[in-house]
Amino acid sequence: MFFSYKIKDVTPSKTSMISDLASKLKREGKEIISMAAGELDLSPEKNIKSKAIEVIKNGNTKYAPVSGLEELKEAISRKLMDENSLSYPTDHIIVSNGGKQVIYNALVSTINPGDEVIIISPYWVSYPEMVKLCGGVPKILKSDRESNYQINVEKLKKIISKKTKWLIINSPNNPTGTVYSPETLRKIAEILTEHSKIWVLSDEIYEKLNFIHHSPRNIVNIQKALKKRVLLVNGFSKSYCMTGWRLGYGAGPKRLIRSMLKVQSQSTSAANTIAQFAGVDALELSDSSFSDLLTILKRRQKIMLKEIQKINGLLTNRPEGAFYIFPSINFFIGKKLMDGTVIKDDLVFCKELLKRKNIAVVPGSSFGEKNCIRLSYALKAKDIILACNKMKEFCDSIE
Repeated sequence: MFFSYKIKDVTPSKTSMISDLASKLKREGKEIISMAAGELDLSPEKNIKSKAIEVIKNGNTKYAPVSGLEELKEAISRKLMDENSLSYPTDHIIVSNGGKQVIYNALVSTINPGDEVIIISPYWVSYPEMVKLCGGVPKILKSDRESNYQINVEKLKKIISKKTKWLIINSPNNPTGTVYSPETLRKIAEILTEHSKIWVLSDEIYEKLNFIHHSPRNIVNIQKALKKRVLLVNGFSKSYCMTGWRLGYGAGPKRLIRSMLKVQSQSTSAANTIAQFAGVDALELSDSSFSDLLTILKRRQKIMLKEIQKINGLLTNRPEGAFYIFPSINFFIGKKLMDGTVIKDDLVFCKELLKRKNIAVVPGSSFGEKNCIRLSYALKAKDIILACNKMKEFCDSIE
């Protein structure tokens, strides 16, 4: 067969289906309000944009070293020490084209056919698909709404096998907004001390968008001995509003970073040089910048939760971080719209909502949790209210 056997196992993106339909409707002249976006509607701080312009004007736009500009790696190292109380020399750091590439580099450089990776559901859509592309086996550990999606450590013990190579954790979580408590992380650390061959990939891309500020913040802070087998993943897309700049980084054991660099050197090479120089300035932002951002997001979250409560049939938890809510639509499954269309699952719900009310949301099954939807409140208050009103009209029309 011409195509790789790995590709046939990769699931087509339901998110892309919704995005494609939204694009089609826009071309037809429809005004779409997207609550599907995984990015803030805000711009980067002025000093970040000014730095990028300065770099372009000065012609400082040649290739950077594969591992990243030394200036940026030094700034990342300082950030990890100052904010996380963790020491990572620059040769323990890799800069990549977004956090997604950091994760892929790590998986492709460590996974052998049949290796298992434990992923907590609900999960970010790309985790299991990247594991499959690398020849690994995603092992899904479900969390539940009743526990506010904290990790069930007893279930974790049972899912571990001799083939387990990685555990991926993401806090604050996409799509639920859950922040794993210090107690949850402590229990996970205790389990991992009994399984010395399992590594941890800690995806901390929403780190600064944490409304409850549990401290310590990650599993290395909880158990320093795990540092030798933990990869911290972070970046500039979410907290710094730099999604299109494509800049992320990883910090971990030198031998892992060295292997990841081999992959990166033969695939994309270095991350964008202009973005890297701007990233140095981004890491110098004061805490007040993020306090202002958190204030904006808390206000938007409050508005969205208030509006969602007006919709009979939607059940949601209060997020502790990121900028999503993840309500259940189980109440509507199997029921009909007035024209007889059956809401058989979350994808049908999302498609019909988009076609009839011009509101784009993401089906929960994309995140491993069927009959839910992910709503982003990374948009202006007036759009949140309008979108929720239209969603109420849609839900009220389901019988």
